[in-house]
Amino acid sequence: MANNTQKSFLSLICLALVLFGLNALTSAQEKAGLYEEIAGDYEYAYQGQYIVISYWVEEGVLYATQEGDPNPPSKLDPVEGKDLVFETTGSDGNLYVITFSRDEDGKITRSTLATMGIEIEGVKIKKVFTHLMFKIA
Repeated sequence: MANNTQKSFLSLICLALVLFGLNALTSAQEKAGLYEEIAGDYEYAYQGQYIVISYWVEEGVLYATQEGDPNPPSKLDPVEGKDLVFETTGSDGNLYVITFSRDEDGKITRSTLATMGIEIEGVKIKKVFTHLMFKIA
């Protein structure tokens, strides 16, 4: 009887581990989908100046860099319990909190960048691709 109890207990542990693994896989897939949705260029306005920050995903990690910045890109760390909020320490040593938001259609189109008591609003820049066709004579 004790042997059957041990087998049942081991079976339950194995089932729990499988379910935990599936949950972790689903969570990783959801995170990857969210990061891809965030990815793009955002234009921020502050005191009459505009900066563009590019966000992209590399090996499951969200990165950001300011247009023209020679420093390495910053890795964005998700803030636990907040799906659209990230933190990073910039090359200047300051902590930056980046919050993304959805529009009325549910698409991520805006961002707020906060550091040292300053908040600036950003808008996702829509890429317009034009295809040039050349006629070979």
